[in-house]
Amino acid sequence: MTLFKPTILVNRLIVVKDGRSVIDISFHAGLNVIAGQNSSGKTTVIRFIAYALGSENINFNQVAQMCDDIYLEIAANEAVVTLRRNVSTQLMQPLSIFWGSMLAAMDAGPAMWQLYPFKRSESKESFSQVLFRLFEMPELRSEGGSNITMHQLMRLVYSDQETPPSDLFRHDRFDRAITRAAVGDYLLGIDSTELYDLKLEESSLDKETTAIRASIRTIYSTFGHSGTNISLEFLDEKIQTLASEVSDLQVRLANLSAESHKTSSAKEDNSLREQLNDAHSSLSKLKQQKIALQAEIADSELFLKELEERLSSLEESAVAESYLGTAIFSFCPSCFTKLESADENLSTCTLCKSEIAEDAARSQLARMRNELALQLSESNTIRTQQLRELDSISLEIPSAEMRLKSLEDRFKRNQSHWRSPHQIMMQSISKDIGSKEQEIKNTLELKKLANLLEQLNTKLGQVESQLEWTRGRIEAVSRAQVDRRNIAYLSVADNLKEILKEDLSRQTEFAEANEIDIDFAANRLTIDGQSQFSASSMVFLRHGFHLALLLSSLDNEYFRYPRLLILDGIEDGGMEVERSYNFQNIIANRSNNSDTIHQIIMTTMDVCPELDNEAYLVGRKFTHTEKSIGIS
Repeated sequence: MTLFKPTILVNRLIVVKDGRSVIDISFHAGLNVIAGQNSSGKTTVIRFIAYALGSENINFNQVAQMCDDIYLEIAANEAVVTLRRNVSTQLMQPLSIFWGSMLAAMDAGPAMWQLYPFKRSESKESFSQVLFRLFEMPELRSEGGSNITMHQLMRLVYSDQETPPSDLFRHDRFDRAITRAAVGDYLLGIDSTELYDLKLEESSLDKETTAIRASIRTIYSTFGHSGTNISLEFLDEKIQTLASEVSDLQVRLANLSAESHKTSSAKEDNSLREQLNDAHSSLSKLKQQKIALQAEIADSELFLKELEERLSSLEESAVAESYLGTAIFSFCPSCFTKLESADENLSTCTLCKSEIAEDAARSQLARMRNELALQLSESNTIRTQQLRELDSISLEIPSAEMRLKSLEDRFKRNQSHWRSPHQIMMQSISKDIGSKEQEIKNTLELKKLANLLEQLNTKLGQVESQLEWTRGRIEAVSRAQVDRRNIAYLSVADNLKEILKEDLSRQTEFAEANEIDIDFAANRLTIDGQSQFSASSMVFLRHGFHLALLLSSLDNEYFRYPRLLILDGIEDGGMEVERSYNFQNIIANRSNNSDTIHQIIMTTMDVCPELDNEAYLVGRKFTHTEKSIGIS
């Protein structure tokens, strides 16, 4: 059997109330049929599965609401994990993940589970992000800027009974055409992974340019109204002019004070010494902080590189494991004694004789991949903060150096001369020197701002250049994928045509279908321009469309539809028994004829005779007296 990624298989569902299992159903690859009388709980089982996979707006009945937790073991591209979600009528409930099988999960302590919220935050990823990574699907963001969640993807995977049969997507209270279009194209694999990465980069660069422009506007608006010139050339020239004037005044002061032959007062010397010590200390501290930050940044970059290499190694390990499988030792690597073969029916280690779960390695690889991705994200955040702090310190150092130099000049001057309060001219010159030194200090602060402005303008140019390249690349990739779009839509339409033509002769338009138009944004499809048919035909058409989506994903590896289809209520809309039987056989035949790993879970109150056996039926048949939930 061929495995296309992503592939999701539901292995086992357990629902718990008061610490006791009230539902326990195992599933298999291929077609799974849940059978039972009306109002016996078939739909409730489906809702539990969809909810555990991230669906929202699930209408649990009163009995279902009495349950506590849903446990769902799934195989995600062969890595087995267990999901847990609390049964609740409130929206946006979190989801817990255990990186292993159901058996291990049920015995695991709270510390072994990882809880993720519905919505992402700066400090925590959402469970949709983690599941996307687990399924090896690129993160999806709609053109409106919002992140696409598992709930949105499940709207095309799960076909329920409540949604109007004319709709392609499962009903959602916050539905948007732009989101439907993005999800439809994403699941059909129309946009390559590169395009989604480019769109994420475009969004990030666009936000960065907006923030830089806002900072530049703030600086200009603050000093523009006052008429202050903050160009670097002007400020450098002003500092040089002021420094020259100070130097001239100091010469004049030296000439005037030479006649006094007096030394500076001890009190002023002590004050200047204290200021000099503070200035030296501040400058030294800034330089040490700069050196320390540069070292930390270098360490962070090495750590980031190591994390990226580990992620790459994990991918290589996963590929090697899939080719080589588990290593088998014939001789002990310590004493070279020949080892006896373990019982073939038991998965045991030939060395330590411990039982080994077949899927343990893949589950742990998935867990490690997730943890490394989280570390990489957190380390990138720390590195960004370090770079910002380094820029801030670098801007402070020139001002500290100028302050130190000014204090040193004053101290040297006072060691040779004493400003007599009786010497009016010397006082006037001293005041001029102090005024101009303060003006130099103020100008240095402006220069710091001008340097920041220059850095912002340089950064803006770099980011805008990268943004322009990214948008150009997006346009090029989008043009290259026009053919893929046509092929993908044609594949789904052709599969749907074949399904419709295998229907019983109840709807002439189905048998004569020529042109099928699929419009995800409008949430509808038309057959030769017509979109309304009889109630039972609308149900057949809707389920047939979802089956066509699945079949196309089994033929086209680039599809991101997760090779999982959940159909609830095959015979809705008053569909006659013969037509329902025929549709069930269509589903079974198409499933059996595919060599690609997949799963279909469907419910029916009247299973056709060909499927009424253990090969297809899962769980027991539910009745009015023995419903799906085992609560008295």
